[in-house]
Amino acid sequence: MVLPGTGIYTPADAATLLHERAETVRRWAFGYRRTRVSGPTVHPPLIQTDLPELEGQRALTFVELIELLYIRAFQRAGVPWRLIRQAANVAGRMYSTDHPFALRQLYADPHSVYGAVQEPDGSESLVQLVGHGQHAMWQMVKPYLEQLEFGGDNLAQRWWPMGRDAGVVVDPRFAFGAPIVEEVGIRTRTLAGAYRAELPAYGERAVERVAWTFEIDPRDVQSALGFERWLKAA
Repeated sequence: MVLPGTGIYTPADAATLLHERAETVRRWAFGYRRTRVSGPTVHPPLIQTDLPELEGQRALTFVELIELLYIRAFQRAGVPWRLIRQAANVAGRMYSTDHPFALRQLYADPHSVYGAVQEPDGSESLVQLVGHGQHAMWQMVKPYLEQLEFGGDNLAQRWWPMGRDAGVVVDPRFAFGAPIVEEVGIRTRTLAGAYRAELPAYGERAVERVAWTFEIDPRDVQSALGFERWLKAA
């Protein structure tokens, strides 16, 4: 059973939001097996997942989706698979959590993975979780931080994939975690589908027609359309 507010994403759903291949998402989340001359090699997943397999299908929660967002950032920064897994183990023990890569405290740089720690003077700085404890520049991780909103437990609870100004949020408390236009709480896919349905008859006025149908501002329709185009742009 999926608890309310958990969110649920198939690997394909997660891949679309992350602009990644579904197979890559499956490997990160569930691990994989590779056959070599010496025999099969099992590569364990990079995160812990909470939802059981159902009729051969696997799914992810919102917190796990955010962990994959961070892993994508780590890999694009050049952090090796081995180092990501090692850092997850260190961070999990350090912060007593099964989902360290969804914590506000965790970030990355091109060489390693870091956690936020309190200095003696009360300030906060980033320290290498794996390696020699070198400090990283806060500016390097700030863009990721600005896309996310964290709860009192420091776990991510909302995500603005295009930034907050775009008006589209992924929030597991609404629409099972599907992207919605924040102002009106309607799925972007729903508004984009309505727009496509009205386009043949209304042409340039299709946006206004959809806005009238749903009793929302045309800007909300434009936000949904912009987000759906962004999803397909990768």
